Amino acid sequence: MLTVINDAVTQGLTQKRACRIFDIAPRKFRRWANPKPIRPRSAWNKTLEQERDAIETAAWTPELIGKPVSHIFVHGHESGKFFASLSTVYNVLKAKDMVEPRKHWHRRTPYVSAHTLLDEGFSLLCYDGTEFMTDTGIIVWAIPVMILPQRYLLHIGHALQGVSASDLTQSVKEAYALLPEHLTTKLVAHSDRGSAMKASSTKQVIKELLGAPVHFGRPHTPDDQAWIESFVRTLKHHRDIPQSFKLVDDILQWLNRFPDIYNNDPHSSLSYVTPLQALSGQKEVILNQRKQNLAAARLLRYNAWKMSRFPLLPAASEVVMQPA
Repeated sequence: MLTVINDAVTQGLTQKRACRIFDIAPRKFRRWANPKPIRPRSAWNKTLEQERDAIETAAWTPELIGKPVSHIFVHGHESGKFFASLSTVYNVLKAKDMVEPRKHWHRRTPYVSAHTLLDEGFSLLCYDGTEFMTDTGIIVWAIPVMILPQRYLLHIGHALQGVSASDLTQSVKEAYALLPEHLTTKLVAHSDRGSAMKASSTKQVIKELLGAPVHFGRPHTPDDQAWIESFVRTLKHHRDIPQSFKLVDDILQWLNRFPDIYNNDPHSSLSYVTPLQALSGQKEVILNQRKQNLAAARLLRYNAWKMSRFPLLPAASEVVMQPA
C-alpha cells in the first residue's frame, strides 16, 4: 500500500488526495513512511551479573544441591550474598538449566463415578442428612436411605442433635433389612463426604454389612449424588407437606408417612412408573403395555380418519387396548 500511494504521488496526485482515494488517514501514511526507530528496552532493576553469579554459586553449594529453589532464595537473604525475589532466583537458575521440571500430580486411578457404577449393573444404597425445624426452633435431622436405580425410598431415620455416625449406621441397617435379596448381590453404598459418612466406624459397619467399601462423591460435586439431593428437595417441598411443624412429633409423623407417598408416586426419571413398581420388576411390562396402547390408539384414530375421508375402503385391523 505504501508503494501504491507513492506511485500515485509520482503521477501527480497530492499525498492527501491519494490517501483519501485509498481510504487511509494521511497521518497513518506518514507514520508508515517514516517509522520511528525502535529503541531497545532496558530495565532499571535488571539483575546484575555479579548477582546472577552469586545465585549460581549458591545453587552449587553442597548443602543446597537438589533442594528446592525456595531454599536457595532463603539462603541468599540469610547469608547476605544476594538479595533477589524468589521468581528472579528461579529464572536465573532456569536460564542455566539448573532447575528440574515441575512434576505434575496425576490421579493414579481414574475416579469411577456413581453413574458409571449404575451403567455397569450395580445397585447404589444412597443416604444423606437434612434438617427440619419446628415453630419453636427445635431442629430434627432426617436421614433418608434410597436404593438406585429403582429410586425406592427404603427408610427415613431421624436424629435430634445432628447426624452422628451411630445414627447414620442405624438408619442404614434398618433400610438394608427392608431390601429385597436380589438387590444385595451387587450393592454399593454411596454418599457425599460428610463427617458422619466418612467416620471410620460408619465405613467399617457398612463394609461389614454390604461386603464392599463405601463409595464417596468428589468434593464440591453435588452431581455425584444428584439422586439423593433431588429427593431431599422433594421431601421438603412436596405438595402434601404441612405448612409448618408445631412439635417434634409432627416432623416425625411426616417422615414416617412420606415413604408410602413417595414410593407410590409416578416418577419422571422412571418414565412415570412408581418406585414401588420399579422395585417389583413391573417397569418394563408397564412401559411395553403403554407402547401397545398408544399404537392401538393411533390405529383407531387412523381408521376414524380414513372412514371419514374414504367410507368405501375397509378399516385396518383392530387392536384391543388394555389398561397399563
